[in-house]
Amino acid sequence: MASCQSRFPKVKYCDESWWQDFFTKDLAEFYASLEGLLSARDALINELSGDMAQVLADPQRRDLALRVLFGGLDEGCLEKIRHYHPTYEWVKGVGSIGISNVDITSCIRGGKAAHFYREVLGIGLAEQFDEDMKMRGGLLNQLKTMSFEEISKEKLGISIKGYDKTIIMNDLSEMRKIVGKIYNYLKKKQVIQVQHEQANYGLDLVKAFEDFLNKSIKLLPLYNPFTFFIQSLRSTPRPYLSIMYGEELFSDPVRNLMSKYGVELTKILDPGLYVQSKNDELAIIGHKDGSVGKLIDELVQKIYDIISKLNSYGYLVSDEDEYKKYVKAKYNEEISAGYTLEKLMTEADFDYKKYCQGRDIAVERGVVKTYEQVFERGEFKIRDETTIGYERFLELFSPLLFLGIAWIEGGELHVACLGG
Repeated sequence: MASCQSRFPKVKYCDESWWQDFFTKDLAEFYASLEGLLSARDALINELSGDMAQVLADPQRRDLALRVLFGGLDEGCLEKIRHYHPTYEWVKGVGSIGISNVDITSCIRGGKAAHFYREVLGIGLAEQFDEDMKMRGGLLNQLKTMSFEEISKEKLGISIKGYDKTIIMNDLSEMRKIVGKIYNYLKKKQVIQVQHEQANYGLDLVKAFEDFLNKSIKLLPLYNPFTFFIQSLRSTPRPYLSIMYGEELFSDPVRNLMSKYGVELTKILDPGLYVQSKNDELAIIGHKDGSVGKLIDELVQKIYDIISKLNSYGYLVSDEDEYKKYVKAKYNEEISAGYTLEKLMTEADFDYKKYCQGRDIAVERGVVKTYEQVFERGEFKIRDETTIGYERFLELFSPLLFLGIAWIEGGELHVACLGG
């Protein structure tokens, strides 16, 4: 196949070996680290299973259990846990909520082992925070009155378990499903043979999580040409894709190559003109639902979500939010017109900030309408409607859509605004 005439030398969409490298190396390494992390979590939960009295009787298991439950907490925090006794109030529309007599969340925070195991990996004595803390307080008070040897002869009726409903664990489970679907497709189509090797971390969940994060970051579009390419196909005007990647992108050989690896494109929006060939020529195209391209986009978003959540906890995975870092980098890159995206958005007589929270979009007879819908008095009403010619819309939004700083999803147009 002829070489790609792309403005991005690292995007080699014509070269099948480039596609194979992503699925057999980049994505495979990520998958191995993800499976290794989840297996290490299961192994830790299994190691600490059973009544806490028996766990505490074994010095090795005891040290591990105490690290999981109280690791990194100072004596002041432990004392708060000992005295933790919430009261409950019924809130209409919410249900019963616990009101703490002491502030525990300020001392069980990101960076502490106790926080990592409970809030990140969902490992503790109970799923609900209040119940978990009461059990931990009871255990600490028990340890004040009895030795480990004495406790080993009793039954405490509490045990360390895994709970899969933390935000991070939910995202990890979704990631596993997404990557599983990708490889199931490739296996079914007999495209490539990947021998998945699960990383082995033993019971070292900290190392497992660090490795997982490193492999995750390598998949982000700022660092990975393949995911950048897939992202650029999310919802971009066909004419702009031709400018940036060349007409080869739409040739039969490339279409067949993309289809072979499950990347299927479809029309998302067109100018709504009477001549269908013109509609096709100017259409905004994107990934078909359920396609490998769509799944990769979803995976990248999950990576952004996890890193953002960890940063909000105080783990500082990176010096700043990875998505904001990407947006900043792309704002300062030159676009096809020869100036930066920031200059386009600053000098254009157009209010991009209006789209930070998303606006409904519709096109008819060459006119783009964007608007907000509000529900008033039992019906949806349209407000703040904006109209713009389709060609002007392409001028204003093509670079943003290509770079993933704007996107069309579910009939809405969004813009990633810094600080917006």
